[in-house]
Amino acid sequence: MNRRILAIAAVLVAVAVPMLGGAQGGRRPAAAASARVEVPTDGLKRDSAGNVIFNREVYSYPLSGRRDPFSSLIESGDIRPMLQDLEVVAITLAPTDRQSIATLRDVSSSEIYRVRVGSVFGRMRVVAIRQREVVLAIDEFGNTRQETLSINVSAGGGRTP
Repeated sequence: MNRRILAIAAVLVAVAVPMLGGAQGGRRPAAAASARVEVPTDGLKRDSAGNVIFNREVYSYPLSGRRDPFSSLIESGDIRPMLQDLEVVAITLAPTDRQSIATLRDVSSSEIYRVRVGSVFGRMRVVAIRQREVVLAIDEFGNTRQETLSINVSAGGGRTP
């Protein structure tokens, strides 16, 4: 039985070795080795030294009002405040929407935000300030949704016009 296995292995080696030698790129014919591909460069823009000028697209990232896309949200704190942690403390209405001010408080960190229409804090933007509510646009992974925070006026405090 062992002689039979050795004979089969010898035949396989005799057949496989020449096939592997050709597949691994044995010798090339002399004509293929010396052939060069010529790329036509007529009509291309050149600089004063005669080198070809390559044009490429240039991208820019406007930093005003945006976070660094490569920084961690957890480390930078840009994910804060969370909507469920915010409460409306006060709203001061003005004749125009741009002059109205809302005061929001982050209950988890006790941080105060005084915002106007268009203000951006964290991943939220103030869309509207009304008599008893603040409308926020929340940007989450390329999607924008609107949420409304209402002011809670206690029975004994706060006044409305």
